[in-house]
Amino acid sequence: MLALVIVAAATAPAGAQSTTSPTLYRLEAGSSFSRGCYGPCQCPIFTTKDIRGTYALALDHVDPLFTWYRVEKVNWVVALGGVDTRVTGSGTYRVGGEVAVQQQMKLTLTIGDERAQTFDSGLVGGEGSFPEIDIAMSMNGMSCFDTVIDIRSKPVSAPYALSASTYDEGCFAPCLCPIREWPVGGSADLVPLPNAATPTREEFAVVNVVWATISTSPPPERQFAGFGTYQIVRKESTSQHRMVLDLTEANSGAVYRFDSGVVAGGREFPRIDIDIAVNGFACFDRAFFLHAAPSQ
Repeated sequence: MLALVIVAAATAPAGAQSTTSPTLYRLEAGSSFSRGCYGPCQCPIFTTKDIRGTYALALDHVDPLFTWYRVEKVNWVVALGGVDTRVTGSGTYRVGGEVAVQQQMKLTLTIGDERAQTFDSGLVGGEGSFPEIDIAMSMNGMSCFDTVIDIRSKPVSAPYALSASTYDEGCFAPCLCPIREWPVGGSADLVPLPNAATPTREEFAVVNVVWATISTSPPPERQFAGFGTYQIVRKESTSQHRMVLDLTEANSGAVYRFDSGVVAGGREFPRIDIDIAVNGFACFDRAFFLHAAPSQ
């Protein structure tokens, strides 16, 4: 038993050997999304390698054969029909085995407006690559009409910190009611997504968002956590950027989508100066006026 525990610890990511803090993973080149007919059925299969994003891997428990992890905060974007489609969800991952290294990933994912579906790799060979995770998952075991997500992923880290930022809540024009403003602080990870990079466009996953209003008496009146994306598009004489974040407000448990829209900016990157709101800065709204930079 002692030997098994030692082997299990050796297969854990460096960040998970002594702590349960999640390890951030990024989808790498070679990841793909496919949908269509597998044997014995016959119909075309659509495949795109334009899938990018991040997820978190958190140590859950160790049994005599496997090390188990929670897969959290799946934050992917896939190009379907020329439209960037959000993929979110969570699930489990296990790695280990009695003789050869094996692995299994099982996720419940929501793709765009589709209902949530379970994707399962089954128990397959791990090829000794862990902590990198390369695995293919499907809804129907790659039989007849199916959707298959093949991920190539590795741990990453890119911390950002807020400075001189504010959070506003109240009425913007044309409505009339008081607006309350708080200074806000916190951090997030900004992870470049190489699959989405072009000569004119850069895209990043914004993850591990932990922001809170700063007040004279604790606890903070507003606390937010979540994830999303940030994109910069550069042209010859102009630069535009956009940030979209799905944030959960801790006090109420409500989930809000904050979106800047496509606006001028991005020239000062890696510094980020951008305003994001739930309702487009119209009538009663919630908005962040963000100023952020790498924290190391």
